[in-house]
Amino acid sequence: MSEEVKIWRSKIAPTCRGAIFRAKRWFYATFYSKVGDEAKREKSRENWIKLARMLVEKSNEEQISDKAARIIIYYTEKDGVFNPIRAQIEAYDLRLIKTIEITPSEEVPPAPSEKPEEKTS
Repeated sequence: MSEEVKIWRSKIAPTCRGAIFRAKRWFYATFYSKVGDEAKREKSRENWIKLARMLVEKSNEEQISDKAARIIIYYTEKDGVFNPIRAQIEAYDLRLIKTIEITPSEEVPPAPSEKPEEKTS
């Protein structure tokens, strides 16, 4: 019987380090805090540490640790133990598209839904 492969995707974080930190929070909330058996918790933790180390090393090697990124982790869970299969780092280049300058004026025009007051003489 084959185990079901599960996928976890982070949101896009401002830096790759931030995306790895989000993955760390997900792991500890999902696997480490809920498992009652100490041996299973430690095995899951060892598997996570190996994966996290590889994520950090690869992001540093590729010089993307300061780029926006998303982490995707493919894993199986057998008897409550986290077993990573592979992970992907999606790096993004966030750059300025346009600058719009807003200067408040002394007179504020009425909102489109408001009708201007009619003056009667």
